[in-house]
Amino acid sequence: MSKKQEFIINSKHLGDEPILKEGYTSCEMTVALNWCNYMYSVNDARKFIEEYLKSSDRKEDLVQFNRVNDSNVTRSVAWVARLINNGSEVSDRSIEYFEELLGKILSSAEKPKKVVVDNIKETKKVISIQERMAIKSGELIAEIEELVDHWQSKTDFSFYEWLVERNIPAAYGASIINYYGPILMELVEAKEGECDQLNEAYSYLKKKELTSLVRFIAMIVDDTEKYSTNVKKTRKPSKPRKVSVEKKLKNLKYKKEDKEYKIASINPEKMLGSQEVWMFNTKYKTITVIRAMNHDGIQVKGTSLINYDVESSQTKRTGRKAEHFISRALNGGKVVLRKLMDEMDKETNLAYRLNENTIILRVC
Repeated sequence: MSKKQEFIINSKHLGDEPILKEGYTSCEMTVALNWCNYMYSVNDARKFIEEYLKSSDRKEDLVQFNRVNDSNVTRSVAWVARLINNGSEVSDRSIEYFEELLGKILSSAEKPKKVVVDNIKETKKVISIQERMAIKSGELIAEIEELVDHWQSKTDFSFYEWLVERNIPAAYGASIINYYGPILMELVEAKEGECDQLNEAYSYLKKKELTSLVRFIAMIVDDTEKYSTNVKKTRKPSKPRKVSVEKKLKNLKYKKEDKEYKIASINPEKMLGSQEVWMFNTKYKTITVIRAMNHDGIQVKGTSLINYDVESSQTKRTGRKAEHFISRALNGGKVVLRKLMDEMDKETNLAYRLNENTIILRVC
């Protein structure tokens, strides 16, 4: 299907391109931007900004814009430019904010660096680390957009595993969340059905399809947050540790990551000298808290934790509420941790030894 044919078919579902009139509501602006976001591409975005700069006779800004990478072209800015070019009566406040964001885009233009080669001055483009990350983030979002386009066929899809397979750096997690977070909020608002404009914009989707799309986008945001947190936990310490620490942990066995519960172990070195260690056994679905005997803290010997208080240390089964208790153990404060073991009924033998099924959740 050609791009023109695809545009015509999509316009039948979404209607004609919105043109804002004076006194428009924020909801109408959202619908207009959403229409552009669905119907137009990155190449269109560049064209709309170029048309705006040409119509404003801003030749210097146009030259500068030609040196801006596609990854730095904010789509929402381009869509506002399209609205202005198309005759929409955009408010002065919106135009002021639009110009501020456009200025940031122009400031990201690559600046030629002069170097001397055989006494002849030549120019060489220098791309910063931030620009490289922006380019890679744009490429990553484009890959994810392919997944979103076919969300209905991905019934057993796990975005968490998709990130793991590609070994995506945690630094790109923020870009994914910043991109899909607002989309998720808009979809949820459309699902609630309180905005007539959003109801019309998503009328091409059945109620079940809209619910399915909300779940898919929510999975992307949620799994990205969990993945980024887990990658930060498992990465190697930036500073080398003492040899004595390495010897203590040489024979220690533990599970680095569990895809079913989407959790990862913290660096085991953090257990040394801590007052509390919280662990989860993925095979037996038990949570263990080991509390130190004194101020020297918990230590490691072989595969076991030592120097702990037998009376206050416990292991209990989570039953069917494993994810609930894991979440409370990971995110709860001191009061929650103090009462957490009392919320579980079935106590079992104290698991002070770690093995290949043990996730180290947290230390205090």
